[in-house]
This record gives sequence, C-alpha cells and structure tokens, in this order.
Amino acid sequence: MPGLKDDLHASLIRLNQSAPEIRASAFVSLDGLMLASALPPGTNEDAIAAMSATVLALGERTTREFAVGVLDQVYFKGAEGYILLQGAGDDGVLVVVTDGTAKLGVLFLLIHRTAGEIRQMVRQAITPKAPPTPQPQQPTPQTRPPTAPGTTQHTVPWGS
Repeated sequence: MPGLKDDLHASLIRLNQSAPEIRASAFVSLDGLMLASALPPGTNEDAIAAMSATVLALGERTTREFAVGVLDQVYFKGAEGYILLQGAGDDGVLVVVTDGTAKLGVLFLLIHRTAGEIRQMVRQAITPKAPPTPQPQQPTPQTRPPTAPGTTQHTVPWGS
C-alpha cells in the first residue's frame, strides 16, 4: 500500500505533466525538509528545501509587517523562468519551477488545485484513526455436565 510520500510524489508528477512549462516541483516542510519532490536529477534537494522554507517565512513576515493580509504565494521571475511558492496548509509549501513561457494565470490555478490536494493528503495522514469499534459479543451456550448417571444435559445461556 502506498504511503504519504508516494501519494505526494504522484501528485507532484501529475502537476508537472499538467503543463509543459513546468520543469520541476517539490513539497517542503515549513522546517525546510524535503517531503516529496519531482526535481531534475542532480538537484540539491536539501538546499532547495531550506531556501524555500526561508523564503516563505520571509514572505509571511513581510506581509505581516506591511499589513497586507495573509501570505498567499511568493514568486520570483528570472531571465529564463519563474519559481512559485504556494502554502499547502499548515504543514508545508509547494514549490514549482517553470520556464519563461509560462502563463501565470493557468499555473496559479494548477498550483492552487495541487496545493489543496496535498493539504487533504497530509490532513488525512496525520488525523488520528479511530480504533475499530468492538462488536458486542453474544453469550454462547454452555453445556453443563450431568450430575448423575442417566440424566440428560441441558444447554443454557451464560448466567443461568
């Protein structure tokens, strides 16, 4: 049975395949740990995770200081593409890297949808599972041994 990490990875792969402009994606904890990634080989996942968490924290502090509301997303525009960070619940941040031809409106929609999917996966994984409800046991008949030779046995319920 696949675990949370496999489910997160599958969600990132679906995101990457949903738009040709998306080069890579990752889900990073707010502590800067890589939880799942669909990054190119050779990428330093630890560095990406740490920087993404730091950027998100700075963005949150900046929006708070300027009193512009709760941080929704952070993005950088480079000469050859974008890096977009979207909060995915209280547990992490979705990081997406695109090429320069990306249409941001479509990408924001895809990223928002994936962040919601990830948020739900994490919530389900960390919600305590209730133990199975025990089924009430029916009393089983008890057979009493005969008290004297020639007497018959009677089947009676427990407690009789």
